[in-house]
Amino acid sequence: MDVTRRSFAFGATLFGASALSGHAWADAPAAIRAVSLEDSGAAVRLSMALDAQANARTFFLANPDRFVIDLPGAHWALPSGSAGAGPGAGVVQGYRYAQRADGVARLVLDLAAPARLVREERGGRRAPELRFDIAATAPFVAAPARPTLEMPGRGVRRRTIVIDAGHGGHDPGAIGVSGVREKDVVLDAALKLRAALQAKGPYDVRLTRDSDRFVPLEDRVGFARAQNANLFISVHADSHARAEAAGASVYTLSERGANRAQGMMAAQNWDIDLGAAPRQGVVGDILVDLAQRETTNRSAEFAQTLIPRLGQVAPLLSNTHRNAGFFVLLAPDVPAVLIETGFLSNPTDERRLADPRAREAMADAMAGAVDAYFASPRTLMARA
Repeated sequence: MDVTRRSFAFGATLFGASALSGHAWADAPAAIRAVSLEDSGAAVRLSMALDAQANARTFFLANPDRFVIDLPGAHWALPSGSAGAGPGAGVVQGYRYAQRADGVARLVLDLAAPARLVREERGGRRAPELRFDIAATAPFVAAPARPTLEMPGRGVRRRTIVIDAGHGGHDPGAIGVSGVREKDVVLDAALKLRAALQAKGPYDVRLTRDSDRFVPLEDRVGFARAQNANLFISVHADSHARAEAAGASVYTLSERGANRAQGMMAAQNWDIDLGAAPRQGVVGDILVDLAQRETTNRSAEFAQTLIPRLGQVAPLLSNTHRNAGFFVLLAPDVPAVLIETGFLSNPTDERRLADPRAREAMADAMAGAVDAYFASPRTLMARA
């Protein structure tokens, strides 16, 4: 068995009064509150949120390939308890964690190929999050995900999908060259998507509006959060001064929008479920950041799952996956996309969007993407 070891120390002082009182580090072991994996293409980033500094030892194992992180004296504070597992990302096939008898909290990443540690961020006393970037040592292509088979009535998890038909009531949205109104075509598309999802399986489908009425943007986002939605799909139609602009596109939250979302959390009094973890101070900020990052990643994953299916039934705008700070994408804990189904300012697109058969085809493509998204292993963040 080949072993490559690395270790680093993170100090031995505690937060707050316990540090000032001179209590030993072992008196208050660090709690591991969250784990996340993010695939950037070049590397996979592992993030671990702790409520205090901890010593960490890392090493690689071969035959089979694994990356191991040991935190002596720390303990797991994840929802599934002191032992569990989750799916991987990129070169990481999955991860396992457990509390060893000797008091070590161990995390094992099962690797699909030999890998190396290309970057590590140790964190500090005020921000004790640990980050490790892991990359394959040779060009690597992830194996296609196996679909998850769910037997009816046997452990099928019901997902909540919120569909948002844009505009409505006194707000017609974009108006096409021959008078087709955005609010009308997107409402019909939303109703068709609801029907397609209900026909497919275990989905609890909610609509922000199911008739021609106006719903304020903050109420749309608030409704999705109140439903504890697993996915938010906002359906729109575009318009442009250039009549030749045509094709569908999919938007997810931009980096600037993510900063706006953090401000909206306070303005809208949005609260994220962090379980028993502290909501104030550095640890709370770290966990909120991890939750928002995970939400953004899942939104992007759904967008990438949707785009090829949408392209089979409708023309696509170049650079189809786009980023923006639209209000309906700001929920920090609900994966969300905004779908522009086409340009009403383009005569060909307008005719397509006015055709009920074309709207039904797009709805079926969206429903198929929802199925594929929930069937595939995804980046997982376990929150306390």
